[in-house]
Amino acid sequence: MKSKPIKRRQFLGYLLLLVALYRCKKDALTISKTVTPPITEVTDAYLGQYSTTDYGNALQPEPDFMSTINGYTDRVSYNSGDTVNVFLSGPASANAAITLHDTKGNIIQTISTPIVTQTINSTKPWVDGFGYAKTFSFQIPQYLQSGIYTWQGQIPFVCKGANQAADIIVVYPSNTTNAYNPAGGKSLYLPDASNRASVLSFLRSNVISYPQFYQWIDGLPYTIRYIADSDLDNYEEIANSKIVMITGHSEYWTTKARLNIDKFVDSGKNLLVLSGNTMWWQIRYNPGKNMMIAYKHGPSDPLGNTKYSSVSFDDPTVNYSVTNSIGADYTLGGYGRTLANRWDGYKIVQENSPLFAGAGLKNGDILSLKTTEYDCVPVVNMIAPGSTEVPVIDNAKLNYYKSELLGYDFAENLEPGDGLGLGTFIVGQRTPSSGVIVNVASMDWCNYIVYDQFKIITKNMIDLSLKGGNLFTT
Repeated sequence: MKSKPIKRRQFLGYLLLLVALYRCKKDALTISKTVTPPITEVTDAYLGQYSTTDYGNALQPEPDFMSTINGYTDRVSYNSGDTVNVFLSGPASANAAITLHDTKGNIIQTISTPIVTQTINSTKPWVDGFGYAKTFSFQIPQYLQSGIYTWQGQIPFVCKGANQAADIIVVYPSNTTNAYNPAGGKSLYLPDASNRASVLSFLRSNVISYPQFYQWIDGLPYTIRYIADSDLDNYEEIANSKIVMITGHSEYWTTKARLNIDKFVDSGKNLLVLSGNTMWWQIRYNPGKNMMIAYKHGPSDPLGNTKYSSVSFDDPTVNYSVTNSIGADYTLGGYGRTLANRWDGYKIVQENSPLFAGAGLKNGDILSLKTTEYDCVPVVNMIAPGSTEVPVIDNAKLNYYKSELLGYDFAENLEPGDGLGLGTFIVGQRTPSSGVIVNVASMDWCNYIVYDQFKIITKNMIDLSLKGGNLFTT
């Protein structure tokens, strides 16, 4: 039986909208002069500890994608030659044609298999996973290119391919997608702050996020290798790449992943952050990496108030500044769609930036980008919505060798205080020998890749990085 199409953009937009209603309070800004804090190596068993798995008894109604053929794979990412175990549920069919798609919609393979309507075998599926019986197994051919693939055009997994030299490593935001997924009754936000989950399984039905961006970049003439968030814990997954690209809404990170990204940039290679609300929460995995732990509250975490607690990275117990790593973070940013007096995109202040070449942008123009959440670089003075004053980067706090503001917008910061925030599109370099960081500081940039200006600017970032060109205006 043919499944009905999933309204992916509508579903993801619905999840992102709910952030404003249910987000936990963020912590005060603490900027460290040290990029990477000293971290003692600990075991996976230690980091995988959890106790409380959720708060309250209320459940969220199942998302629309549960009403058709739905399911999951046994891992988020695979190497070439690995076996993918697929778990599906849907309207009963004795011989259903289950199709494997690439990002362009091409059918890579069709599997004929019986489909049954399966029962979730747990009272807490957000913790235990759905427990579906395996529907079929699929061995990834050695020839299959690295990419994001979907069963039935909706159930994603990452094929890493061979770990060989690549122009770009693209990091799929699998942790954040899991965090906002309410399948099984709870997410890290839903049904509400008093009934949310604190531990989430990856073994639940889900859908692909930001498909239009991956479709676009897959059509470009680069050697691209895809990985999932959890793969960042292993530096060897990114060591052979010229560029690492963080995509979408990449909010949930491990400390080990962040250390590896800092190491990559410190080695002289460029980082392109096409994300907003990036690296905000520290999370951990269980030893099998099919579960993420995110209490967002140190005292609730069985590890206690330690540097491994699942709290924000700027929490004093962790004190690992996101700003020092990528130039901007959510602390001084905020919500971009809640102000009456805003640009609804970036007001351009460096028209001669090489990133804008061919985009037709002049100083004072607005690069239309309606953004749910923005990140912000430290600024000398926070400016009020509607002001024509141009923000100035506070390098005494940022402590970068070189930095440049390309555009800005206004945001509503929900921290105690004046409520002022900004979104800041920046280019920065931590030291004379480190790589360059481009941070678009918007969680909606990848959604806007359907527009020519965003394609041009993003391609400029890539081409200049690959050629060793100057990404700064001067």
